Parts: sequence; structure tokens; C-alpha cells
Amino acid sequence: MPDEQFTSKTTVARYATSLDDLSPAERAKRLATLSDFAAYVERDPDQMIAEVFDEQTRKYRKRGFYTDKAKEFAATYDEPRNAQLQRSNIIRAFFIANGRRLLPEQPDWMRT
Repeated sequence: MPDEQFTSKTTVARYATSLDDLSPAERAKRLATLSDFAAYVERDPDQMIAEVFDEQTRKYRKRGFYTDKAKEFAATYDEPRNAQLQRSNIIRAFFIANGRRLLPEQPDWMRT
């Protein structure tokens, strides 16, 4: 489980409330995944949400960057492709819980 300083951040707390229906172990796992991702991209979660969308122009700025980084991050784990997709979806869920969307990643069976 990430430390209290991490979980008390506004964006992390917002995401954590979306996990209320999960078991404590699953909730801790997802928050740890988010913490590991933040370390991977060397950014604070609040910074990630602020960076991905420009409030003044109302346009996405770094959506492609975070989409690619979520996929790269998941690939660093030696696990089946479906598990990697599940891990990157945890990152996408964090952005969605904070009102921002990353580009979806298609599972292998959907690719042509």
C-alpha cells in the first residue's frame, strides 16, 4: 500500500473513492500500481492530471504520452499480455476517475 502522503493527494483520493466496492487487498494493489506508474513517469499524480488536459484551450495535450507510457509500464512486468492490459487499464481508470481519458488499448484478439 502506498504511503499516506501519496494517497492523500487530491487526484489519488478521488480515484480511491471509485475503488470503494473492491476488497482491501485489490484496492491496495491498484493504488500500488498507480504509485509505481507515477514513479515510472517521474511525475506526481496531480501533475499528471494537470498535464494531460489544457483547461484554457480545452484540449488534450499529453494524452498520447500517457497512453504510450501506460502501455510501456505494463510491459515492464513479466506477465501475460492480458495481465499487462489489465495493469494499463488501472492507469486509464485513474485518469477517468479524474475526468480525463486516455486512448483505449485494444486487446490482441481485436487487432486485425
